[in-house]
Amino acid sequence: MSLQEKYKYSLLIFLLAFTYTWNFWINDIWIPNESFYAEAVREMFENHNFLDIYYNYEPRFNKPPLTYWIIALSTAIFGITEFAVRLPIVLMALGTVFLTFLIGKRLYGFNVGLLSAFIMSVAVQFVSDSRYASPETPLAFFFTLTLYLFLVGYQDKKFKYILLSYVSLGLTVLTKGFPYIFVIGAIVIFYLLIESDFKLKDFWKKFLFLKIWIGFPIVIIIGFWWYVYSYMKFGDAFWQVYYQETFGRAFGKKIPFFSIENLSYYWVVILWGFFPFSLVFYWALVKYFKNLKQFSFVFSWFWSMMVIFTIAKGKLPTYIIQAFPALSILSAYLMLNYKPAGIKKYLYSLTFVIPTAVTVLAMGFLIYVFKLDYLYYIFVVFIPLYTFRYKDIKITPYLSFILLLLIFVISVLPKIEKYRPYDKIGQAIEDNFIPKNIPLIIENKFFHNLPFYAKRKVLRDYPLEKIISYKKPKLALVFQKDLIYFKNAQVLWKGKLYDRGSESQFAKFLKAIIKAQKGDYSDFRDWALIYER
Repeated sequence: MSLQEKYKYSLLIFLLAFTYTWNFWINDIWIPNESFYAEAVREMFENHNFLDIYYNYEPRFNKPPLTYWIIALSTAIFGITEFAVRLPIVLMALGTVFLTFLIGKRLYGFNVGLLSAFIMSVAVQFVSDSRYASPETPLAFFFTLTLYLFLVGYQDKKFKYILLSYVSLGLTVLTKGFPYIFVIGAIVIFYLLIESDFKLKDFWKKFLFLKIWIGFPIVIIIGFWWYVYSYMKFGDAFWQVYYQETFGRAFGKKIPFFSIENLSYYWVVILWGFFPFSLVFYWALVKYFKNLKQFSFVFSWFWSMMVIFTIAKGKLPTYIIQAFPALSILSAYLMLNYKPAGIKKYLYSLTFVIPTAVTVLAMGFLIYVFKLDYLYYIFVVFIPLYTFRYKDIKITPYLSFILLLLIFVISVLPKIEKYRPYDKIGQAIEDNFIPKNIPLIIENKFFHNLPFYAKRKVLRDYPLEKIISYKKPKLALVFQKDLIYFKNAQVLWKGKLYDRGSESQFAKFLKAIIKAQKGDYSDFRDWALIYER
């Protein structure tokens, strides 16, 4: 690698690290998903109980405990803050990027490993999940770690790495559930079959090297003890929720299998979720479709997941994120080794030009609608100038997307927070020294992060009549228009809160904020926090 390339890659790594870490703490806890983890961890410390998971003081069995414990470790060090809640998620996202580099390097050399890490780091869906607390990023980390350790152990014929991969698989189960034993198992079996040229005798010899009779008990002990404990303590209440979260999602009747919607679902998800390199991946998949042996590990990883999750009835975009390292490695290999000519050269160039153009337009859009500093337009013109100067269109999707993310994390996220005053509601409660045994009542609504900020039980979806008749002292979040029914109450806070569904539908939420900046608050409702003694 030349000195110039070292400087270039050092700059790219710096931009990546800066973008991932800057301002990740600035926003209040997002609703609904992040709220479950932040509040459950807060209650763990309040109850001095780290085995049983409670959210809003009710048992929560939806997900295994490892993500909660990772966040709890961070909050034990840094306090119960947004910074501490999200820090381990950010670090594990960077860890997943590094593991992608290690796998790519081992399979196809240093340059492929490095480029695959850059590609992985800017995948839209992966980046968005790395900035809030949920199990998706820890799952991606342990999932990728399991496969990396397996690959090292198998290729170097060192069982100690295979053993460590079983430990990592147990942690994967403790992060998201036992179905991932079958997912990772399918990847490994398919890989060994390809490596054995589908000769069962050779496959069996390779399979025996894994010593599953040693490894599987390790996975069971690490991954399943919490399930046994929870069932023994909570019985059917635990089993009903867990059954629905696993078997119900996998086999429940939702989308007909042979429908276009079902068969195309994850192909569409990859198109936007793996942006800005999704078009490159599709090209690579077509180009190397027949090279099964050359890309045995990557293809076994990708195709196993695509088949399993397409068969599964339940569909969520996040299910395919764990395949992104494989997508990144295949895309990186294509970019470094494919030299098309003629019409293919121009068509191939579009896989870089189109996402770059989309990203540059998105940059201009954000700068304009959020009235950001006009200096940001330098970013917009930098991309075409860079392309013209260096004639290097392959790196422009990465550069343009990193610059878009920089704009977003430095200037857009702080502006968004103006429309999310949940911490101010909590601060108003704390400033007035309202005892914690008094619950917060919410009129005909529930904001999932308010248990975290109010630091108390929240009674959700209460009709006005029920709030009026509720015993005193009374703490309630009501519509401002209904203040006339609480003439003797002290108003602790007034403000607007988003009222058009979940913030997880981020594009819709962003649209509401853009309208609000123009004075149209039709997607928000006026609320008042009252306290009646």
